[in-house]
Amino acid sequence: MFLTRSEYDRGVNTFSPEGRLFQVEYALEASKLGSTAIGLLTREGVVLAVEKQITTSLLEPKSIEKIVMIDDCIGCAMSGLTADARTLMEHGRVETQNHRFSYNEAMSVESTTQALCNLALKFGEGDNESMSRPFGASLLIAGHDDNGPALSIRIILGDKCKSHWIGL
Repeated sequence: MFLTRSEYDRGVNTFSPEGRLFQVEYALEASKLGSTAIGLLTREGVVLAVEKQITTSLLEPKSIEKIVMIDDCIGCAMSGLTADARTLMEHGRVETQNHRFSYNEAMSVESTTQALCNLALKFGEGDNESMSRPFGASLLIAGHDDNGPALSIRIILGDKCKSHWIGL
């Protein structure tokens, strides 16, 4: 006897008979509905650009922040659910500050991306610190570290990649 679709929706780790995780699919769709974000890596640095979607005249364009600083040399562009992206960025800020406090050096772009991916994979694990659902946001993480300019992406399921150009 199979459960109804709504019963497969309740648990983030519950597969449907077709092998689908509906909560993960919802997070992927939320990210697709977000603003377009583009990252470009050059020899001199990294360029991030994000489309500002003004859906109502009640929104003040200056109040929309889609590109923020995580650390002195690391920035981030977001696409998807803004609240989820802000949670991830705040975690990135805490991780980079803890690294700076512990080791008296800046955290690399790759390590920062990995810390965000580790958090993204904690949904539904059953411990007290786990999230109840996947984050519905994708991030472009850009910066300059000892290895030079770097650009990487953090996608919904905690996967990451480095590239010379990325679009969300």
